Amino acid sequence: MIVELVSTGSELLLGDTVNTNVSWLAQELNKLGYTIAYQSTIGDNRGRMAEIFRRAAERADIVISTGGLGPTQGDITREVLASAMGREVEFNSLAMTEVQKFFKRVNREVPTAASRREAILPVGAGVLRNPVGVAPGVTLEVEDTTFILLPGPPGEMKGMFTDSVVPYLQERFGSQGVVKSYRYGIYGIREIDLEDRLMDLVKEQSNPTIAFLIKKGYIELRITAKANTAEEAEALLRPWDEIIRNRLGTHVGRSLDIPMEDLLGKNLTVANATISTAESCTSGLVGKTITNTSGSSAYYMGGVISYSNDIKHRVLGVPQELLDTYGAVSEQVARAMAEGVARVTGTDYAVSTTGIAGPGGGSEEKPVGLVWFGVTGPHGTVAHKANFIGSREEIRQGAAELALYYVYTYMKEKGTV
Repeated sequence: MIVELVSTGSELLLGDTVNTNVSWLAQELNKLGYTIAYQSTIGDNRGRMAEIFRRAAERADIVISTGGLGPTQGDITREVLASAMGREVEFNSLAMTEVQKFFKRVNREVPTAASRREAILPVGAGVLRNPVGVAPGVTLEVEDTTFILLPGPPGEMKGMFTDSVVPYLQERFGSQGVVKSYRYGIYGIREIDLEDRLMDLVKEQSNPTIAFLIKKGYIELRITAKANTAEEAEALLRPWDEIIRNRLGTHVGRSLDIPMEDLLGKNLTVANATISTAESCTSGLVGKTITNTSGSSAYYMGGVISYSNDIKHRVLGVPQELLDTYGAVSEQVARAMAEGVARVTGTDYAVSTTGIAGPGGGSEEKPVGLVWFGVTGPHGTVAHKANFIGSREEIRQGAAELALYYVYTYMKEKGTV
């Protein structure tokens, strides 16, 4: 089944709102075995919306639209779809019942006159329950194409998709099979070198497929198989999994099933260990990332944002001689920062970051994007060097990811967990 996703709303084209609906819907529909072949984004313009709907009807089996189902004059998706498909609109009593249910559920007065617009649907349309908001969803079958209209607010869209659209798709189209992916975090290798090592898989891909995605601090390698059952999909993926692990070795840093901070937190919890942070270029981002995980207060004791050399020296105890001889962005200072914050906080482990996030401040010897990391623990202190490219924020985000990863690998290599 070929699916086209249509996002409506001028705010999406102006850049005022990030379109998270598309990525979420694509992920959920792929899990159900549907192929997302097209994505379109249009403003609140009747002519252009109608054109997109007509074009989508020619090339997709299912068209899922988000946005424009509210009660205002600017919410025009229902009537534009009707017009584009040559349908009239009519008052739909089932849709009105859904609107009334919402008002009753939240103990508000009966719907206003404006809310009645949410029950004006194309002739022949079906109604989808909205478990979160007011506006009902809409289904409309036109020859070989099924249209599904969902609200734009992400909370409403997700609730309606899970509660109403998935059962509708299963009843209307049956099972589309199973799509399953293995996702790996690949560290310490360039994308071009990664592709070279797996070139035969890239050239031969059909089912499974293979993809590389550049992330902050690592490359996501994803292999995806489609089959009738989960067991069949697993059988397709396992041989490729073995090849990838054999060829890439330690570059396969982790599975991406859970975030890095959750994985590190789990290992610290198992080891009954604590950690602290000393940050210069990331200025608190490493600590913030660790505490994204609920319950992190059990193992994260705190950190020192030592942005200046003075704080590195006075608070963390980094010898002034190291700062003068090697500079703040150096292996020696990264090691001393990690050891210093572990000593100050009394933690089992500590990690430090010191680097040049840019856009200025770099040199030929120490370019923008250079970051040194220090990790200390029961088995001594180690240092790592990384060179990032990108904006200031991208460098900082990548450094925060690697800081946690280096603690994780320290614990794993030293046999702590």
